[in-house]
Amino acid sequence: MAASTRIVAQNIVFKIGTTTYAPDINMVELTLGDAPGGVRTMTEVRANGEWALKISGIVSGDDTSLYQFLWLNFGTEAAFTIAPGGNATASADAPHYTGTVVVNELPPLSLSAGDDASFEVTLRVKNTGLDVATKLFYGVTV
Repeated sequence: MAASTRIVAQNIVFKIGTTTYAPDINMVELTLGDAPGGVRTMTEVRANGEWALKISGIVSGDDTSLYQFLWLNFGTEAAFTIAPGGNATASADAPHYTGTVVVNELPPLSLSAGDDASFEVTLRVKNTGLDVATKLFYGVTV
Protein backbone atom coordinates (compact mmCIF):
# COMPACT_ATOMS: atom_id res chain seq x y z
CA MET A 1 0.00 0.00 0.00
CA ALA A 2 1.28 3.45 -0.91
CA ALA A 3 1.58 6.12 1.75
CA SER A 4 -1.37 8.44 2.17
CA THR A 5 -1.03 11.98 0.87
CA ARG A 6 0.09 14.23 3.69
CA ILE A 7 -1.24 17.68 4.35
CA VAL A 8 1.42 20.34 4.75
CA ALA A 9 0.26 23.50 6.50
CA GLN A 10 1.09 25.97 3.76
CA ASN A 11 -1.10 27.67 1.22
CA ILE A 12 -4.21 26.64 3.16
CA VAL A 13 -7.44 28.51 2.61
CA PHE A 14 -9.02 29.99 5.74
CA LYS A 15 -12.09 32.16 5.25
CA ILE A 16 -14.62 33.78 7.49
CA GLY A 17 -17.58 34.73 5.37
CA THR A 18 -16.12 35.36 1.93
CA THR A 19 -12.91 36.99 3.17
CA THR A 20 -9.65 35.03 3.11
CA TYR A 21 -7.67 35.49 6.32
CA ALA A 22 -4.91 32.90 5.76
CA PRO A 23 -2.25 35.66 5.44
CA ASP A 24 -3.19 36.84 8.97
CA ILE A 25 -2.90 33.48 10.75
CA ASN A 26 -0.12 31.08 11.61
CA MET A 27 -2.29 28.36 13.20
CA VAL A 28 -5.86 27.11 12.95
CA GLU A 29 -7.23 24.14 14.86
CA LEU A 30 -10.66 22.51 15.08
CA THR A 31 -11.22 20.44 18.22
CA LEU A 32 -14.34 18.52 19.19
CA GLY A 33 -15.22 18.56 22.87
CA ASP A 34 -18.27 17.87 24.99
CA ALA A 35 -21.15 20.28 24.69
CA PRO A 36 -22.14 21.96 27.94
CA GLY A 37 -25.09 20.30 29.66
CA GLY A 38 -25.07 17.14 27.57
CA VAL A 39 -25.97 13.99 29.48
CA ARG A 40 -24.74 10.75 27.97
CA THR A 41 -26.78 7.60 28.57
CA MET A 42 -25.40 4.05 28.61
CA THR A 43 -26.63 3.45 25.05
CA GLU A 44 -25.10 6.53 23.41
CA VAL A 45 -21.67 6.73 21.85
CA ARG A 46 -21.72 10.49 22.36
CA ALA A 47 -24.61 12.61 23.61
CA ASN A 48 -23.54 15.83 21.95
CA GLY A 49 -20.46 17.67 20.82
CA GLU A 50 -19.20 21.20 20.44
CA TRP A 51 -16.32 22.30 18.24
CA ALA A 52 -13.78 24.92 19.20
CA LEU A 53 -12.00 26.89 16.47
CA LYS A 54 -8.62 27.99 17.79
CA ILE A 55 -6.81 30.66 15.78
CA SER A 56 -3.39 32.23 16.25
CA GLY A 57 -2.54 35.24 14.16
CA ILE A 58 -0.98 38.64 13.83
CA VAL A 59 -2.18 41.80 15.53
CA SER A 60 -3.00 44.45 12.95
CA GLY A 61 -4.78 47.77 12.91
CA ASP A 62 -5.76 47.37 9.25
CA ASP A 63 -9.53 47.56 8.72
CA THR A 64 -9.39 44.37 6.66
CA SER A 65 -7.38 42.30 9.16
CA LEU A 66 -8.70 39.29 11.04
CA TYR A 67 -7.73 40.99 14.30
CA GLN A 68 -10.01 43.93 13.55
CA PHE A 69 -12.77 41.64 12.22
CA LEU A 70 -12.88 39.84 15.57
CA TRP A 71 -13.19 43.11 17.49
CA LEU A 72 -15.81 44.61 15.18
CA ASN A 73 -17.92 41.44 15.01
CA PHE A 74 -17.92 40.40 18.66
CA GLY A 75 -21.19 38.63 19.50
CA THR A 76 -22.05 37.74 15.91
CA GLU A 77 -21.97 34.54 13.86
CA ALA A 78 -20.24 33.97 10.53
CA ALA A 79 -19.59 31.09 8.18
CA PHE A 80 -16.05 29.73 8.05
CA THR A 81 -14.14 27.50 5.64
CA ILE A 82 -10.86 25.69 6.13
CA ALA A 83 -9.32 24.08 3.05
CA PRO A 84 -6.17 22.32 4.30
CA GLY A 85 -5.10 21.43 0.76
CA GLY A 86 -5.44 25.00 -0.49
CA ASN A 87 -7.95 23.87 -3.10
CA ALA A 88 -10.73 26.23 -4.17
CA THR A 89 -13.26 23.43 -4.61
CA ALA A 90 -13.73 20.57 -2.15
CA SER A 91 -13.16 17.02 -3.36
CA ALA A 92 -13.13 13.55 -1.81
CA ASP A 93 -9.32 13.66 -1.52
CA ALA A 94 -9.10 17.32 -0.47
CA PRO A 95 -12.14 18.19 1.66
CA HIS A 96 -13.14 21.54 3.07
CA TYR A 97 -14.24 21.91 6.69
CA THR A 98 -17.11 24.37 7.04
CA GLY A 99 -19.43 25.63 9.73
CA THR A 100 -20.63 28.69 11.58
CA VAL A 101 -18.35 30.30 14.13
CA VAL A 102 -19.61 32.40 17.02
CA VAL A 103 -17.29 35.34 17.70
CA ASN A 104 -17.50 34.91 21.47
CA GLU A 105 -13.98 35.98 22.41
CA LEU A 106 -12.05 39.19 21.81
CA PRO A 107 -8.41 38.87 20.82
CA PRO A 108 -5.95 40.13 23.44
CA LEU A 109 -3.41 42.85 22.88
CA SER A 110 -0.02 41.66 24.10
CA LEU A 111 3.08 43.67 23.20
CA SER A 112 6.74 42.83 23.87
CA ALA A 113 9.55 45.16 22.85
CA GLY A 114 10.90 44.37 19.40
CA ASP A 115 8.53 41.42 18.78
CA ASP A 116 5.77 41.10 16.21
CA ALA A 117 2.49 41.23 18.12
CA SER A 118 0.33 38.13 17.88
CA PHE A 119 -2.90 36.84 19.40
CA GLU A 120 -4.73 33.59 20.05
CA VAL A 121 -8.47 33.06 20.45
CA THR A 122 -10.68 30.01 20.81
CA LEU A 123 -14.10 30.55 19.28
CA ARG A 124 -17.21 28.37 19.58
CA VAL A 125 -18.61 26.64 16.51
CA LYS A 126 -22.40 26.60 16.35
CA ASN A 127 -23.72 23.05 16.73
CA THR A 128 -26.22 22.35 13.94
CA GLY A 129 -26.61 18.65 14.59
CA LEU A 130 -25.18 15.31 13.62
CA ASP A 131 -25.89 13.56 10.31
CA VAL A 132 -23.06 11.25 9.31
CA ALA A 133 -24.76 10.47 5.97
CA THR A 134 -24.39 14.12 4.88
CA LYS A 135 -20.99 14.50 6.62
CA LEU A 136 -22.36 16.92 9.23
CA PHE A 137 -20.61 16.42 12.56
CA TYR A 138 -22.04 18.63 15.34
CA GLY A 139 -21.95 21.73 13.17
CA VAL A 140 -18.85 21.04 11.03
CA THR A 141 -19.43 19.73 7.53
CA VAL A 142 -16.62 17.87 5.78
